[in-house]
Amino acid sequence: MNTRINTRLHARGFSLLELTLVIAIMGVLMAVAAINLIGGADDAKIETTKASMKTIKDALQQYQTRNNSYPPALQTLITGTKQLQEGADLDSWDQPFYYSPVGRSGAPKEQGFTLISGGPDTQMGTEDDIDIWIALARKAAN
Repeated sequence: MNTRINTRLHARGFSLLELTLVIAIMGVLMAVAAINLIGGADDAKIETTKASMKTIKDALQQYQTRNNSYPPALQTLITGTKQLQEGADLDSWDQPFYYSPVGRSGAPKEQGFTLISGGPDTQMGTEDDIDIWIALARKAAN
């Protein structure tokens, strides 16, 4: 009878190997979930930056309509005309937008200025840059 009780007591618990295996599997699942959440955060920042750029584009076009030229700097729309709020010249990665009152050569007349974000890597001139005109063209195509 005593051996039967001992056997039952030992059979109830998990072995160290089983516990280690379960913890390892949970760790892998948590790592995959974290990677997916981080990727989703970047997508949200990209969309927020595009929305900010559209707001800036609208303010630039209003300024151009009133003054017959684009402002020399985005700061003019923040401190001068107050069409934009403080910090509107920063993208979702807290980097300043690249703005030029001169459009790219060969661009249509309505694209009379350049507005670009460095994107997730915060570096200008790389593949992940966000250009207002390219972003709007892609949105219109969808």
